[in-house]
Amino acid sequence: MINLIKNEFIKLLKKKSIYIVLIITLLFVVLINFLYKYTSNNSYSRYFEDDIDYYSQCLKSLDSNNPDEVEAYADIKTQLDIVTLISKYEFDTWQANIIPEKLGSSIGSINYYTYIEKNETALANAKQEYDKLVEILDSNNWKYFANIELKELNEKINLEENAKLAITDKSSLEESNYILNIYKIDKQVLEWRLSKDISYDNSFLNTALNDYANYSKHILSYERDNDSTYSEKLEYYNSLERANINKYYIENNITNIRDDDNRDILINLLNEYELFILIFIIMISGSIVSDEFSKGTIKLLLVRPYNRLKILSAKFITCLCMLICFIIFISVCQLLVGGIVQGFNCLNVPAVVYNHNTNTIETMSIAKHIVITSCAKLPMYLLLMTLAFTISTLFTNSALAIALPLLGYMVSSIINQLALYALSRNIKILLYFVTPNWDLTNYLFGGLPMFESITLPFSITICLIYLLIMVFASAIVFKKRNIKNI
Repeated sequence: MINLIKNEFIKLLKKKSIYIVLIITLLFVVLINFLYKYTSNNSYSRYFEDDIDYYSQCLKSLDSNNPDEVEAYADIKTQLDIVTLISKYEFDTWQANIIPEKLGSSIGSINYYTYIEKNETALANAKQEYDKLVEILDSNNWKYFANIELKELNEKINLEENAKLAITDKSSLEESNYILNIYKIDKQVLEWRLSKDISYDNSFLNTALNDYANYSKHILSYERDNDSTYSEKLEYYNSLERANINKYYIENNITNIRDDDNRDILINLLNEYELFILIFIIMISGSIVSDEFSKGTIKLLLVRPYNRLKILSAKFITCLCMLICFIIFISVCQLLVGGIVQGFNCLNVPAVVYNHNTNTIETMSIAKHIVITSCAKLPMYLLLMTLAFTISTLFTNSALAIALPLLGYMVSSIINQLALYALSRNIKILLYFVTPNWDLTNYLFGGLPMFESITLPFSITICLIYLLIMVFASAIVFKKRNIKNI
């Protein structure tokens, strides 16, 4: 058997198409890393320039002295002034992010008292407040705004807690508790911001703070609702995961990672390069048997002292080994290319996952995470590989054996959407199809499947049934095939 597998590897390594796919994959890895690096460093200043031009043109079409147009003029002038002030600072700065919320009302008041009410005293007060805030922006004192927010939030919490003491109605009490919990989430975010020195800029940790707040509020909203759908439950599980992972990043002050960096691509490696993995393995498995017939070398193979099933098994095992080798190849390519293009510094942060079974955060090496997700993706890869292998054996047609599995992969999302629609009508027949069951990553770390009615044992059973049907069909046909006229 080992000699047969070795012989199959030697034949595959002589194929030019293998090296073409490897080179194209490597080039794509280089391209995707450069694209992610470019987009992460992309400047958005041109968008501000476009907004300034747009609002300026709008103002030219309006007359501030016309009573019917003055309100629209003041509103557009406010937007223009906000964008103009933002353009004074870099896009990634905390000032640019905070201006619309913190200075928008002051700028609006200035334009209101300038064009609509024309109150000199109120206008002077509005300008004084505006100048004070701009001075704070220029002094880089973002903590001023955070402390103001925290002070106002503590006042809201005290007011709500005092009002809660007088509530006797159960539903009103639940509403009050919900509001208090929302306030406490915002308070926690502000306390983290101040204690860990996280400004309002476009940094990774500021994004983590905002995401933590949003996901935590979604969790509260779900737990408050007693009549939730399964899709809402899926969103709840996702919110639990994202909130806790962001909490881990914040509490551990992780600053050297970002979305779409080398670490992030490696963690999502199989999703990022899934199409290339499938093309490679389908191309091999779809031609490994049929090529023997088309070239007439099958006769030379069958005269050796091996039975047909052993020969077929060797080819199948070779395909499986090539799948593993290609995943290793693409992992190494991403590691090296991503490190050269985007840096290796982010790789000292482990993969972080949330375990729904234990309600805890777990960390692991990136390599271990790739292995786990590869095992969870294996049913899909194995089934498509086996489909190509079976068609290659049954019809001895490489083009058909490659095209049909790729087509099946491309329409799998449509089939899954049809299954969701059918399930909403209480029709479960499509759940017995393979595509809703072949991606086991949904089950990892206590996660939920896409479909409410399926479980992990059910999915594994369905995948095994389809796999065995194809394997047995290949074995029976190959064993009985007449090769005299080939």
